[in-house]
Amino acid sequence: MRRINPGSVNSYIRYGNVKIPKSIQSECPQCRNITEFMINANFQSSKNGLLTESSCPTCKKSTVFIIMTKDGQDEQNEHADTYIYDIQASKHLINHLESLPNIPKDLIRAYRSAINVFESRENSATAVMSKRVIESILKHFLKEKSKGQPLSQQLEILPNQVDLAKPIQSLSHLLATDGSLHRMLELENEMDYETTALLMDLLESLIEYLFVLPGKIELTHNKIAKKFH
Repeated sequence: MRRINPGSVNSYIRYGNVKIPKSIQSECPQCRNITEFMINANFQSSKNGLLTESSCPTCKKSTVFIIMTKDGQDEQNEHADTYIYDIQASKHLINHLESLPNIPKDLIRAYRSAINVFESRENSATAVMSKRVIESILKHFLKEKSKGQPLSQQLEILPNQVDLAKPIQSLSHLLATDGSLHRMLELENEMDYETTALLMDLLESLIEYLFVLPGKIELTHNKIAKKFH
């Protein structure tokens, strides 16, 4: 499930004593395009909320929305919490940051704030928080070297302070010819389901590290360069 930020709701309708979304701007869980979902009035009501569906105008596939109603709703808190059923939501970066090693707490807070203001369509605030995220990343790795330096120069010296090859080189120990994982890959030893799940995580991480991440950075760089050319 993925919560719909109130800033992504274009319009509301009243349902009993609460306001529920009528039109929502959100990423489609099926085609991943940002689109406008029109919420119809065919709700399945329960004690705690409402369940309804809306079709994506782009891919025409149906998406489920869950709208949580609250007892004792007052005028200051009359907008219902809305969630979109997105099976990929658990894979979003923000949902994994806290479990990763060596992630600064101020970076997590800044990144969450950047997401919130972006989804609320606060453009200036998004720019401010984005800069703070970049500064937090660079400060974490560069320490004192980041002081007084513009972001462009900090990024130039970043590869000198971070061993970008270390994550890949560490895999060489796992795949050593006398190691258990190597023997499992060669079918010399049996693998249980938990190990195969970890292996799939490894494959996903390798592809993201070597192909997805560099490709996304290049595409984003080209789009930004084209927009401000």
